[in-house]
Amino acid sequence: MDDALREEIRKAALIGVKASLEEALRQELSEHLGFGWYERNGSGPKPAEAQRSGYFRRQVNTDHGEIPDLRVPKLRRGNKDREWKVLTRYQSCLQYVLDALLYIYMLGLSLRDLQEALYVLFGPLLSVSAINRVTRKVQETMQEWYQRPIEHTPPIILVDGVWVKILYPTGETWLDRAGHERQERRVEERVILAGLAVWPDGHYHILHYEVAETEDENSWCAFWQHAIARGLDPQAVELVVSDGTKGLLSAMKRYLPKAKLQRCTVHKVRGFAKYLSYQDLPQYDADTGQPYPLKKAG
Repeated sequence: MDDALREEIRKAALIGVKASLEEALRQELSEHLGFGWYERNGSGPKPAEAQRSGYFRRQVNTDHGEIPDLRVPKLRRGNKDREWKVLTRYQSCLQYVLDALLYIYMLGLSLRDLQEALYVLFGPLLSVSAINRVTRKVQETMQEWYQRPIEHTPPIILVDGVWVKILYPTGETWLDRAGHERQERRVEERVILAGLAVWPDGHYHILHYEVAETEDENSWCAFWQHAIARGLDPQAVELVVSDGTKGLLSAMKRYLPKAKLQRCTVHKVRGFAKYLSYQDLPQYDADTGQPYPLKKAG
């Protein structure tokens, strides 16, 4: 259960990584040409070296897996002479840098801080406005993925809660050394409630997730409410598997009237293992068939 859920979260993260990388490449080309997509820079025809010409596909390996069809923007002419900084010409394995910086931004790093970090790594590559467009593109992509309709309801749903730390704005501001006003943020613990859809043929995928303050009945009620609003058929869910999270059963009675709750066997076995040990098992004499007396500890 944990491995399957982790794999689906990795796939979801790869969606954001691809969106951020493609948008960063688009913005890098715009900075190189001096004008954005669908914008005009002066009048008259431009040389082929200053004209966009669609995309080509590249395979790139990241920390979250392989991107088989990354869209890289190209010029009408002069692509071989163009020096890319986000992704070099023959680079097929992207380092963790852009991924890490994107996550840091999502946790509270300001756009100017992000630009300064990129400057150290790549030089004067992207402006603050370009970085803002990159992060907005990622947020839009992930929000679109999160709100997509649930067209088919699985008979089995595996659920779990993962505790994480997230930076939230406090509403207060402070001035840094350069005199820039920054938002004050504070680390707060949150639980991500996630549901994994499981089908009879064995395939599975992330169904829905919800960020909550606690793992209780109200949180699970909100989880099922939002999943049903996206298209989940509550009458079609037959089984929900969990590790024994609190409040889940009560929420299921309200929103999944036909579903049964099963304790995850992996967690059951792990629970048994805490109380079982080979040294506690009796040993038998091969000749007599009688157990040897247990040795006392110490």
